[in-house]
Amino acid sequence: MMKQITDHSRSNISEKRQGGKTNRGGSVALIPMICLILSLTIIGELLKQSSTEIKQLKKEQYRLQSIWLADAAAQRAITKLNNQTDYDGEMWSLSPEDIGGEFPGEVLIEIDRSIQKNNSITIRTTASYPAKSTERVRVIREWPFQLRIIATNN
Repeated sequence: MMKQITDHSRSNISEKRQGGKTNRGGSVALIPMICLILSLTIIGELLKQSSTEIKQLKKEQYRLQSIWLADAAAQRAITKLNNQTDYDGEMWSLSPEDIGGEFPGEVLIEIDRSIQKNNSITIRTTASYPAKSTERVRVIREWPFQLRIIATNN
């Protein structure tokens, strides 16, 4: 009596292979999805970095404009001091049209007269651009200045 042995292992393997093909279809769809997520993450970081660089460039532009305003205010103070010796300074407000910019500017001009020398003064300018914005940049500059004394003959 001989028993007949049937080989069930081969039929199980072929069934597993067929079942494996359907499972691979899900993993094939998963790979592009992961690539898409990685791509979107990289693009998001690049946009974030670009936004930061734009903000830094804007701050640099405001800083340069403030420096220009501070220098112009010093020249204005020198001109006024040459014309009127009792000039003590002022708040100088500039419209966007005056400075060729997008925003108004503002400069506080202060004259500090030295007690030691009668004709020695310090011009201090505090420039703000944009004038009233929370993003403004403020630059403070000081210049020593010697007043010219013109002798008058009577």
